[in-house]
Amino acid sequence: MSLDKLLYLQGVGASYTDYSGRTVQHSLTDRIGILACMLSTCQQPKFNCEELSPEAFVRANQDAINQRNYDLDVAPWQRPLAPFQYASLSAPSFIISLPSHWSRELRVRIITEAGTPIELTIPFGDLELVGDYFYDSHAYYRYRVSLAPFINAERPLPMGYHRLSCCTEPGSQPVDWDSEAHHGTLLLAPPKAKQLSEGSMPWGISIALYSLRSESQWGIGDFGDLNSLIAWLSDYGCDFIQLNPLHALGDSFNKEEAYISPYSPSDRRRLNPLYIHIESVSEADEITGLLQTCALDRERLNRDDWLDYPKLTQLKYRLFNALYRVFCRDVLGSGGAREKAFKQFIAQEGEALLSFCELEATKAESHGASEAAKVGFHQYLQFVAHGQLIDCQRHAIAVGMSIGLIGDMAVGVRGDGAEVNHKASLYCQQASIGAPPDDFAPKGQNWGLTPPDPIAMAQSGFSQFIALIRSNMRYYGALRLDHVMGLLRLWWWPSQQSDGAGAYVFYPLDTLLAIVRLESMRRNCVVIGEDLGIVPDEVRAKLGEAGIYANELFYFCRHGESFKPPGEHKAASLMMLANHDVPNLQAWWSKSDLQLKRQLGLIDSDQALAQAIGLRDEERQQLLSWLTVNGAKGQLEEDYLQLLAAWVEVAAQSASSLFSVQLADLCCESHGVNIPGTWQEYANWQRRLPYSLTSLRQSPSIKRLLGLIVQGRTAEQAQAKATFRQADEQLRQSNFSR
Repeated sequence: MSLDKLLYLQGVGASYTDYSGRTVQHSLTDRIGILACMLSTCQQPKFNCEELSPEAFVRANQDAINQRNYDLDVAPWQRPLAPFQYASLSAPSFIISLPSHWSRELRVRIITEAGTPIELTIPFGDLELVGDYFYDSHAYYRYRVSLAPFINAERPLPMGYHRLSCCTEPGSQPVDWDSEAHHGTLLLAPPKAKQLSEGSMPWGISIALYSLRSESQWGIGDFGDLNSLIAWLSDYGCDFIQLNPLHALGDSFNKEEAYISPYSPSDRRRLNPLYIHIESVSEADEITGLLQTCALDRERLNRDDWLDYPKLTQLKYRLFNALYRVFCRDVLGSGGAREKAFKQFIAQEGEALLSFCELEATKAESHGASEAAKVGFHQYLQFVAHGQLIDCQRHAIAVGMSIGLIGDMAVGVRGDGAEVNHKASLYCQQASIGAPPDDFAPKGQNWGLTPPDPIAMAQSGFSQFIALIRSNMRYYGALRLDHVMGLLRLWWWPSQQSDGAGAYVFYPLDTLLAIVRLESMRRNCVVIGEDLGIVPDEVRAKLGEAGIYANELFYFCRHGESFKPPGEHKAASLMMLANHDVPNLQAWWSKSDLQLKRQLGLIDSDQALAQAIGLRDEERQQLLSWLTVNGAKGQLEEDYLQLLAAWVEVAAQSASSLFSVQLADLCCESHGVNIPGTWQEYANWQRRLPYSLTSLRQSPSIKRLLGLIVQGRTAEQAQAKATFRQADEQLRQSNFSR
């Protein structure tokens, strides 16, 4: 009984519904394996995690189990205020726990985030009883305290993180809040995250930034190319550019292992310096000689269709070294505006930036990179990258994009990276996250990412999560949260196979959503939740209530054996025609993706390949039927360019609030950027677009496709506005008739 209670309190799931709708029960041994991973570093109480059979684990840890249960279950009732709690701005309140004999008025003090003190006296009769708990012959009651009756224009309580104190001691003397009060943080969050304008139907282009090609880049797409893309697409009324994650990756100087997946970053609060546009850096004018010397190396790198990370990293860091030396010589100590901006950035980013840069410098030193072994060097690169990405978003808004950039925040980080290193106690380094077994991956997926500890997360006041959301939202008009189901639960794999086969671990969804809603409104940043795959109904409902837009993917948007009509696409969503985990349309239509999977061993026999091709032929006919039913004309089956144009034209009429097409699809790229289930078998995250931005901008085919998107979204926007006006008129007439 005590073990079951501990598993529940630690958030270790007992069962889940799989992809086929079947209920899967986690074995008790597997659950204990996850529990052991969580408790292996627990200092007080100390656990013996060597034996994982239920009987042996309980026998070895009975006292520790009892103590942990007390700490997580009983102690919170004995503390008047939780260290962190939230409420909606529309119904401001807080929860307090009091002993059963309490019947006096409550004295409350709130220090708003801006530093304004608010002191209240609340009669006991105004408290709403919401729970009770009995322990060791003592009763504790939990009350909701509404603040609405005490808040007005003269005494406002805005959204934000406020310091809450309550005095539960008798007496009529002035309260010494520092010594007598019980403290906690009260988060007041808006009911919804930032919303799009009513009736707007924004569209955009999705890209992997590194894949862009131009004559001026140094072997990899950069922020200069992003600005060029913004300038080009804004001429068509494009509302946003959707990006891959731009997070800082792993050890840039390790030549033995490629740290290149944007979804396996070192630190999601920092940017990948390889995206810096060299010529835009203020110090670049002083290194023109070196730039000319390196021109031949640049030309060779830009000629390749696949990124050569070791060579381009070596080249760009050679240039970074030169830029930093100029910065140290001419800027540091000058007292000028650039030095002040640099110091302000360092102060603003604080210990998190310092910790990241120290780790980067240590890794550089271990590989003999002398200049990069300096902490200041990495602070400089982050300062430059930060400024360039901010400028890209400003540019996008200035040229008329309604959203600008849509960023992508990965669901997790590497265990050996800077984010985990900064606050190691907030992560469980004895496990990694992934996905349970399904038809796509019969053995499940292990993404090699280190999971945050939900208990440590709460006990730290969610500071790391808040900082993570803030640091990403500051760059973008919208932020896509990869695997948004992770706000509720993540699948954990124990690092040691002997610890079991994994299980779901649950997180405080409501609290995390409250933080996302607040930060979204503060940063004026729309939020999109990547909710593809197995999504519990609870998550979908909560995301909708929070105003977080869903993420639809065309290939999966189906009714049985047919694709959904565009008008039936989910309204509050981002419709993507494809993403990094599915084949580009060219590969899908030609079935070359299936041939590639056979070559890579992902399809294990010729017979299985034949079956997959047969199924794809059926899906192709379903696509043709979908296009024809929705008005497409022409020889679609014989002419791929006509098929592509019809696909774009019809799909653009989607009822989804946001709509995006991959630039790779518009230019008929057949190679995927990522083949799920592979690592070294395929050059994931290294494919460059087949054409330069200059060529794409001049392409008649691309111009036509962009025009079709504009036409489709304009028609859909007009229809949406007409529907809204009709509904508004019906409501007005209904009110008038009353």
